[in-house]
Amino acid sequence: MTDLFLFQLRRIARSWQYLVFTVLLPALFTVFFTKIFGGQAGGPAEYQAYAADYMVSMMAYGALGAALGATIRLAFDRASGWLRQLRVTPMTTGAVLGADIAVGAVLVLPSLLVVALVGRFVNGVQLGALTWLTLIAVLWAGSAAFVALGLLLGLALDERAAGGAIGILSIILAALGGLWIPVSLFPSGLAAVSRVMPSSWYGQLGRDVLAGKPPVVSGLVVLGFTVLFTAGALAVARRRPLHAVAG
Repeated sequence: MTDLFLFQLRRIARSWQYLVFTVLLPALFTVFFTKIFGGQAGGPAEYQAYAADYMVSMMAYGALGAALGATIRLAFDRASGWLRQLRVTPMTTGAVLGADIAVGAVLVLPSLLVVALVGRFVNGVQLGALTWLTLIAVLWAGSAAFVALGLLLGLALDERAAGGAIGILSIILAALGGLWIPVSLFPSGLAAVSRVMPSSWYGQLGRDVLAGKPPVVSGLVVLGFTVLFTAGALAVARRRPLHAVAG
C-alpha cells in the first residue's frame, strides 16, 4: 500500500490543476479580497477580524477542493483501466481505497499551510502559535468529510460526470457555504440553505478556533457529514466494485 500511496501522491501533486485550483487560487483570493474589502475597515482591529475570517474561508475552500479532487479521481482511474490493472496485483480493494484516502488527506495540507502563511506574512494576521496550530489541525481533521464525499462521487459516477461534478460541486459548496461571501450578507432564504451545507459548518470549525472557543457543535456536525458520506461510499462500493466499468 505504501508504494501505491507514494505513486498516487506523486501523480496528483504534479498536476497543474491541483496546484492552481487548490493552492495558488485560494492564496491569491486571500490577498485580493483582504486588500480590497479589508482596506475599508474602520481600524486595525476590524481589519484583523476581516483578514483572519477570510483567511479561514480560503483555507476551507482550498482544503475541500483538494480533498474532493484527490478522491473523485477514482472515476478517472476506473475509466482508464488503471483499477482493473490493480486486480492482478496483491493489492486488496481496501488497500486501494486506503491509499486514495491517505492521498486526499495529505494533499489538503499544502493548501492549509500556504493560505495560512499568506494570511500571516502578506495580510498581517496575528494569532498565537497555539491558535495557528489548532486552526490547521482542526481544518485538516475536518477535511475528512470532503475526502469521504469525493470517494462517494468517485465510486458512483463515470469519468465524464465526475469531471463536471467536481467543478460544479466546488462552486456550490464555496458559494452557498459562505466561503466566498459572508453568510451575514445572504438573503434569509440563502442563509437557511447555507446552514445545512457541510462547507458552512467546516468553515465554522476554523471560526470557532479564531473566537477561542472549542468547536464542539461545528465539529459534531462535520463528523456527522463524514459518517454520512462514508456510509454512502461503502454502500456504492458494495454495489459497484472498483474494477467495474459500468453500472
